[in-house]
Amino acid sequence: MTEIVHRPLTPTEAVQVHRALKETPNILGYTVRELERLTDVYAAEVEGQFAGMCFSVDLRHGWTEIAALCVLPEFRGRGLGGALFEAAWERAQAGRRHVYVLSRNPQVIGWMQARGMDVGGKFRNMPLAVYWYMARHMASWYRTTEAIRKRKAIGQCPPLLQGIKRYAPESSQL
Repeated sequence: MTEIVHRPLTPTEAVQVHRALKETPNILGYTVRELERLTDVYAAEVEGQFAGMCFSVDLRHGWTEIAALCVLPEFRGRGLGGALFEAAWERAQAGRRHVYVLSRNPQVIGWMQARGMDVGGKFRNMPLAVYWYMARHMASWYRTTEAIRKRKAIGQCPPLLQGIKRYAPESSQL
């Protein structure tokens, strides 16, 4: 049985995610301490066992960034990534928030397109709230060293694309 649960990561799960993120060039990563402090996390559990997570961050001016998605290698290919992304997406939509996603993963880009996001590589279109957050987030010694360590692998990856979806309230019918 598979469940998607909205809850923080346990210390053991934070270590598992940290290790998995160190193996992918798609995400520069997070320290174990950062992962343990996350509050808006969806965890995938397969028969009670932690299988992956997706987390988002609420930013200023009504924006939410779906920031990272990680399915542990032994659980890949079961649709967990899509279910985790959908849970984070639904939470943002229920809160009437604009959504921002940054990825080079073809599956994630497909999910962005399927939800009608404006997908592209022109970062001058990045919302100001996201820009402020990214500038602070990337000014991390850990992410700088990970970028240097992963530079060869990153160079062989597809381009980094952003997805932007502005919340459109339903028009009232008179």
